[in-house]
Amino acid sequence: MTVLEKLWGGSIRPCERAVKRGTEYARIQKDAQRAYDCFWSLLTPEAKEAYLNYTEANIELMSISEADIFTKGFRLGVQLLLAGICEDDSQLPPLEED
Repeated sequence: MTVLEKLWGGSIRPCERAVKRGTEYARIQKDAQRAYDCFWSLLTPEAKEAYLNYTEANIELMSISEADIFTKGFRLGVQLLLAGICEDDSQLPPLEED
């Protein structure tokens, strides 16, 4: 199967990544969860509902932003690849390749 077929078939899911144990990311994630649990325990039911609404809206914004960043990065990568295979229109002689 090609990479595009795997992506289409769902066996490649760039958004779903496991976190490696013992990494800085895992440590910070654990610290953030502890802080969240402490914060959550202090909220009233009304404050919890308001915070969940706020969090859901922020997740939607981040999702839109991340999709846009991915698209722009992918397009830039394709442009770089195309620039590398296009005919050299430089006015200087080509570099010597080993």
